[in-house]
Amino acid sequence: MMSGPDDIVGTRITAAQVLDNLDYMTKRWPELRYVQIDEGYSSYLGDWLDTGKAFGGEVQGLLRQIRERGLQPAIWVAPFIAEENSRLFQEHPDWFVQGTDSRPLRSDRVTFGGWHNGPWYALDGTHPEACKHLEHVFRVMRREWGCTYFKLDANFWGAMHGGRHYNPKATRVEAYRQGMEALRRGAGDDAFILGCNHPSSPSLGLISGSRNSNDTGHKWKRIADTARENLSRNWQNGKLWWADPDCLLLTGNLSEAEYRFHATAVYATGGAILSGDNLPSIPPARAPLLRKILPPTGVAAQFDDETLQVGRIRLPDRVLVCLFNLSHQPQSLSFRIETPGTIRDFWTDQDFGTRVGVLTSEMPARCAALLVVS
Repeated sequence: MMSGPDDIVGTRITAAQVLDNLDYMTKRWPELRYVQIDEGYSSYLGDWLDTGKAFGGEVQGLLRQIRERGLQPAIWVAPFIAEENSRLFQEHPDWFVQGTDSRPLRSDRVTFGGWHNGPWYALDGTHPEACKHLEHVFRVMRREWGCTYFKLDANFWGAMHGGRHYNPKATRVEAYRQGMEALRRGAGDDAFILGCNHPSSPSLGLISGSRNSNDTGHKWKRIADTARENLSRNWQNGKLWWADPDCLLLTGNLSEAEYRFHATAVYATGGAILSGDNLPSIPPARAPLLRKILPPTGVAAQFDDETLQVGRIRLPDRVLVCLFNLSHQPQSLSFRIETPGTIRDFWTDQDFGTRVGVLTSEMPARCAALLVVS
């Protein structure tokens, strides 16, 4: 279970913003256990132990305050990439995947160059010194910074194609796995390692959790697309890794039905519950959507078919029926209750009495329902 302020990212994040959310969490959201410092704390991409101006040149004090308040610090790292101006790249260009000209290979020559501060360069997981560096970074973050949860991003570049490795016999998958094994040695066996933008099969056995979708957002299309991606991968949760459906967002201008759809979709993954808002800005009327889904069940919904319209979360003492209407038109959705059971609305606690057999729900456009059968 990982939750915390996560919507202010990139160069906009500051220590003051994190502290504001930390105060709010400890007073009003004791259910939230982790506070994640997202992208933006480092001086340059690649120099993860060098704190940038937005954090006053020192992030360790903030991490210490998180621990002192009884919460756990989590931190974002993109372990395999570095920008050209980083100290890592300037001092150790030989640690990176090389091009045919025996110079570090610019990522934009063979793939996406990076979402900002590009083009990125990719650390070579077959290079012994690069692996020592990765192990050192994560050992410092674990032992000195106190982080036990690591959100790894841009992992794909650790398996970037088109370059030459220090070990010419190694494949790019082997390079990626060797680099991941190095950072895991530093982080410790009990660390939670979340993979984002990671090569899926090559990450098996190396990550604890997986971001199973694109980043979510405050627009309906992104909410709907992210839900489809996550729910289609529900089978992975608890089998391959712990699912990360990305953040629950409760601020913005979506309709109340769309916010309920979003919360239901996050809950139905059975994975981690993350709050992605500036917590004090969540409207009081929507805050119960977050409270209701804490803690996560750990059990993903199983769907009747690939339409992802009717799913069931089977818990020891109850079954939760998930109904999703992703269309722009109202729909009638039917589902079967095999044995008599009392039914209530998960969100409103409305009691529908004891039912059995085929039931039909009239669903407005862009909405979801979550029914508890016990």
